[in-house]
Amino acid sequence: MKIIKTKTVFKGNYLDVKETSFVSQDGEKGTWEYVDRHYLFPFVVIFALTKDKEVILEKSYRAPVQDWVLELPAGINDVPGETGQQAAARELFEETGYRSEKMISIVQYTINPSTSTETGSFYFAPDAVFVGGNVGDGIEEIEVVKVPLAELVDFVEKQSKKMRVSDRILAAFPILKQKGLI
Repeated sequence: MKIIKTKTVFKGNYLDVKETSFVSQDGEKGTWEYVDRHYLFPFVVIFALTKDKEVILEKSYRAPVQDWVLELPAGINDVPGETGQQAAARELFEETGYRSEKMISIVQYTINPSTSTETGSFYFAPDAVFVGGNVGDGIEEIEVVKVPLAELVDFVEKQSKKMRVSDRILAAFPILKQKGLI
């Protein structure tokens, strides 16, 4: 594929919509539209597990889908000088009130590369403990949900019939199992 040009077709406060013109290997011309974040900071996603082997999930209202979504705690590594582990620890606390002594890096990945330039990292937070604090940052509506690890897959499947469910929950699961972390 040969990229001909990329232009911004919409510039928002946080996101740009871009259009890339290209020529395929077969010589066909095409265009691709996608979302590009203004900042270059990767996002962090946290699979937190309590000492009682409960997975910490969030039920968050998401304006783009105008619905509640069951998901893992997550956020953006946007504090100057902050490492990915520090961002993950901060986001876990800010969104759930939980802390973990460890924040283990699992894998870096790209979210929906056909429509977005976003990249991020999964972190595992073992033995998470509730220490209190505000849930969310004022504009987020978050309800913390704890699910026994042994029931996670069934719980997610049942919830998917009632509300939207983020694919990140089950995406982290096999990686954590293979690494012997859960």
